[in-house]
Amino acid sequence: MDKIQTEIKKQSRQNWAKARLFMETNSYKYRKYGEKALIKWSLFGFLIRIFGSFLKLTPFFKKGFENAQNIVLNKVDLFYDDLPEEFEGYTILHMTDLHLDSLPKIDKKICEKINGLKVDLCVLTGDYREGTKGSFKNILEPLRQIVASIQPQDGIMAVLGNHDTCHMVEPFEKAGITMLVNETIDIHRGDGRISVTGLDDPYYYYTDQSLRALKESSEGFKIVLVHAPSMFDLASENGYSLYLTGHTHGGQICLPGGIPVITHLRHGKKFYRGLWHYAKMTGYTGQGVGVVGIPVRFNTQSEITVLCLHRKKEKG
Repeated sequence: MDKIQTEIKKQSRQNWAKARLFMETNSYKYRKYGEKALIKWSLFGFLIRIFGSFLKLTPFFKKGFENAQNIVLNKVDLFYDDLPEEFEGYTILHMTDLHLDSLPKIDKKICEKINGLKVDLCVLTGDYREGTKGSFKNILEPLRQIVASIQPQDGIMAVLGNHDTCHMVEPFEKAGITMLVNETIDIHRGDGRISVTGLDDPYYYYTDQSLRALKESSEGFKIVLVHAPSMFDLASENGYSLYLTGHTHGGQICLPGGIPVITHLRHGKKFYRGLWHYAKMTGYTGQGVGVVGIPVRFNTQSEITVLCLHRKKEKG
């Protein structure tokens, strides 16, 4: 049976890789509900460069650059009725949008924050480089340093984002990361079990494999890792308790009060930052560790998050 399952997984990954590579090569973005559009970064990138050049002439750039490099460690407690008692106090280190080539020595800053942390599981929810094309070899050594800084009991699990390529899967797994490509892994503690599902990026590279992965997962307490929040409704419909995501950078450049100028979301815009709830599901959208476009942050905070799962105490 194990050989059959291994072969099925191998075939599924091959089919996924072919579809993803086709989309990457042809510069199309596919979103759920049949949306398809050509990726048009030229005008947006030009406007960002113009704004960045202007910003560098002001004293605000230095402040924004310093803020982008100040990574905070946030701790969040979550409470559930259906969490297996064996997983009371289970801790998850969540990092998203690392963009390891976006800021100087960002890997060292990350390692300083996570070195020595005692957690049960580490999850990464996509976007490991700043660009969307070309080589990614320059991020592999920083990534290995981060992996070496923490040894969670249940390992490190990760999904790809829209800045990533299907070619990252093999070298990431060689670095000690379990890549979840529309797949689910069960974690056991005694008689208790939780399931972790990882989906491919839904912002550029959605396919029905993601939906099948949600539907085919077993019953019980389930966590889903997705690069963007836009699969929130489908995850909730399929019984997921926790949705961990990123993509938005919390807006990265926001107006006073944290109002985002751009979120890069169409579906689920209100879930662009922090803790949120939808039906019976809890979600957390990390603000990201790195940056994209302009190396600054205003009214947002680069963050790493430790989530601690608890059972709700019975009243009485």
